[in-house]
Amino acid sequence: MYVVGQYPKFLRNNWNFLKTVIKKLFEFMRESFPGVQEMACNTFLTISQKCGKAFVIRQQIQSDQLEREPYIWELIRNIRDQVAILQDQYKLVYYESLSHMIKFEEDLNIKIQLVNSLVKHLNDQLIQYTSSNNYTDLFKDEKVQQFFIQYFRILQQIVQPTGYAFTQSLIQLLPTYNQLYLFYSQSIQQQAMGQGIIIMGWYTVKKQRAVKKEILKLYSAYFQNNDQQLLNQNYQLKTSLVLPICNLLEEYQQSIDEQKEPELLLTFKYMLEKFLTPIEDLVPLILKGLFDATIRLISQDFNSYPDHRINFFEFLRSCVQYHLLGLFNMPQDQFKLMIDCIIWAFKHQVPNLQELGLDVLYYILQQVNSDLIVANQFYSLYYLRLLKDILEILTDNLHASGFKHQSQILMTLFQIASNPQITTKLSNEQVGSNFEYISQYLITSLYGAFPNVTKQQTELHISRMFQNLNNAHNFRQELSDYLINLKQFQENHDHLKQQDQQQDIQKSNPQ
Repeated sequence: MYVVGQYPKFLRNNWNFLKTVIKKLFEFMRESFPGVQEMACNTFLTISQKCGKAFVIRQQIQSDQLEREPYIWELIRNIRDQVAILQDQYKLVYYESLSHMIKFEEDLNIKIQLVNSLVKHLNDQLIQYTSSNNYTDLFKDEKVQQFFIQYFRILQQIVQPTGYAFTQSLIQLLPTYNQLYLFYSQSIQQQAMGQGIIIMGWYTVKKQRAVKKEILKLYSAYFQNNDQQLLNQNYQLKTSLVLPICNLLEEYQQSIDEQKEPELLLTFKYMLEKFLTPIEDLVPLILKGLFDATIRLISQDFNSYPDHRINFFEFLRSCVQYHLLGLFNMPQDQFKLMIDCIIWAFKHQVPNLQELGLDVLYYILQQVNSDLIVANQFYSLYYLRLLKDILEILTDNLHASGFKHQSQILMTLFQIASNPQITTKLSNEQVGSNFEYISQYLITSLYGAFPNVTKQQTELHISRMFQNLNNAHNFRQELSDYLINLKQFQENHDHLKQQDQQQDIQKSNPQ
């Protein structure tokens, strides 16, 4: 099986042999000997990824005769019997394999038909459960919950290769998915109100939360793997898809903290990355639904709710990149709170959170600089605070891993102070130009905090940094030299300097 999967070109050019191989793989899938079913399914996946085109076209069986239909249709018709013999984890692989074949279909309408046919028997079973008169009892049954979990995991495997072709199927059952999500949310909420948050550790509650998580993962996978152009051309999706998912925001706000799903933040992150103009007016609604509820979780300390913390900054980064206007339309107190959160993030000692916070701040600065009116308003409120906080983490010896990002942001802040088009005062105490004030502020602040570097040396380093605002490498080098002079940072920044030198050598000597 392994050897066959290594020769896709031969298989593509010899349809009869490829078809024989597939039928042989189906025989191996029925084997009970350990490892055989797994290898057969994995080989089937490999072939579908490399030879998928062969399954969605009518193959020639004689010199003047074509098969009645592409082979994919026969595979879909027989799928119920085929997956019945597979263990749950291999069912996922099997559905993923057929989905990769469907991906090669060039006609979008046919691709949609294939996806709808692929999920039909699964959807029929779901509808049978959800339309039952005693569905509330059924939903509490452990076997039914396991079916829901497996169902949504299968759909995730299908949507990843097929993308937009999954839209019709998703919209058709979206109310049912949301019904399930809200049912389990309310069930958990009621149990927590009656018996306390200890119930979050119960097996039955974990199972119910698993259903919720898999539903959100399906939504995330749909947006993440979709075609941005196709989504934005279909204005009906705002009503049929985006708004129903936005209805989950109320549940997120009202749920107890322990059952707020961090995956919801990623769902909206991917939504905002793919939907642009059609949902611009919904961005304030989305921000309102996620912002306050999440801030309350992550602003208490640096460590609680790490998944919410990371996903929130991922969400913010997408907002900044794709919907900055929506952020600036936030109420002023909320916007200030967002800046506070970004500062908390890049002050965190966990490297990935530091990097996320710095990334979000850098994106904001870049976008703000593209609009002088916005820039003047923004920097009059936040410039000096951002400068102070960036200097703090640069010189505290606890955040050296983020040095390059920190240097990049500091250089941007220096550029702003040197930009004559930024006419607003950067401080209420300011006298003179922005450049004069910030230069003197830097000298006074740094020399006051680190008198072991003379005032003349401090002035020289700052002057050289301002002279290198068009050369990121030289700016970073000068900043590093200054930090090395602060003695206690010698070891960390010598190491960073060596890294920079090695990277420069690699760039100048390409392989």
